[in-house]
Amino acid sequence: MELIDKKIWKRASAIGLVFTILCLVVCIIQYYCDPDADTFQKGVRIAIHFLAVNFFIFLFFNPLSFRTYSVLFYIYGCGNFLDNGNVLGAICISASLVFLNTSGFLKTRRNTKIVSFLIVPLSCIFVQCFHTGKLAFLLSVFYILGAIYIFYLTYLMLLPRVEKAYSMKSEKIISREKFTERDIEFLERVLKGEKYSKIASLYNISESSVKAQMIELYHHLGVNSRTEFLAFCNGCTFVLGDPEQTTENS
Repeated sequence: MELIDKKIWKRASAIGLVFTILCLVVCIIQYYCDPDADTFQKGVRIAIHFLAVNFFIFLFFNPLSFRTYSVLFYIYGCGNFLDNGNVLGAICISASLVFLNTSGFLKTRRNTKIVSFLIVPLSCIFVQCFHTGKLAFLLSVFYILGAIYIFYLTYLMLLPRVEKAYSMKSEKIISREKFTERDIEFLERVLKGEKYSKIASLYNISESSVKAQMIELYHHLGVNSRTEFLAFCNGCTFVLGDPEQTTENS
């Protein structure tokens, strides 16, 4: 794990924090200075940006918490649907799915999780039908479908490059002084999406022992959690080596 990764994401969280604070200030000003604007939408905007500010404060200190980014974009997406920001809402919901996938959340029971994930955003879209009228709701649906279609075209364009990147698995040499063959087996099983409880049953040890061991392994690899490990070691193969080799490799 290179330090530059964390620096980049910390910088990104700082930019997001400044942006959301400015948005929150503007929304508060609008709430008190624009009495003609829709009260419901003004309230939604303030709530969204208030939550976003708190999320970005957390991300500033935990910049590699990708599931937090996923929750943040999920809230933004649902809020934008309620606020008639349909294209932006579709972008945020798509981004939330991307971050969930990167964090390893969708490695198991993918279809069930995606269907459950979409229930709230779809409900927010249907709320528009009662709030804005059927014609405006129909236009909203077309805007959202148009945004999804653009994402689909972008996906088709980037798919070959993504597949090529994943096919070129990087080899990470780790020190024999800190890792064992069993440690590598644990790491590889977690990368496959296996839960700690399953690993514990396979090796006839307690789940708490597996958790404690994995926390130590994450520390040696320079990551703070399972989520960070899945995000930044996805596609890696681990090989035991001497300390000199690991120094050269890093």
